[in-house]
Amino acid sequence: MGVKKVFSSSFNTVKGKFTVLWSERGIYEIFFPGSGPAEEYPEKELPWSQLAADFDHYLAGGQVSWSDYPLDCCDYGTFSARLLKAVCLIPSGKVCTYRQMAEQAGSPLAWRAAGQALARNRHPIIVPCHRVVGSNGKAGGFSGPAGWKEMLLKLEGAN
Repeated sequence: MGVKKVFSSSFNTVKGKFTVLWSERGIYEIFFPGSGPAEEYPEKELPWSQLAADFDHYLAGGQVSWSDYPLDCCDYGTFSARLLKAVCLIPSGKVCTYRQMAEQAGSPLAWRAAGQALARNRHPIIVPCHRVVGSNGKAGGFSGPAGWKEMLLKLEGAN
């Protein structure tokens, strides 16, 4: 993570307690309920007062726009950064395939690399990697806990 100062904040939602690591650049990493960072960081109030309410609203089935939240994307490679930016453009309730996302990121043959990059997505939900599925329509892998990808897709009304 470099030499920048990173803080930790946690908040409760209808689906459990999330932890967020953040820096002056933005949100660095989001942890699902039941998980957390391997090391401790100083706790500090989130600079985005609406984030906890937006997570709660989203997880209760509401629509949320995540575009105003800054993301600290340092440590992502060029392909991963392009891929995650493309994933942010998938509308709620829709899905795309790993192959389509690799094409959007400028590397049409890198669909396996797309899956690997999405598995390392540090910004789940905000960067909606759960909206990317296999060419066969099956959910595929996910950076979050088992069952969450399917639950999030159902929550959004995706087919």
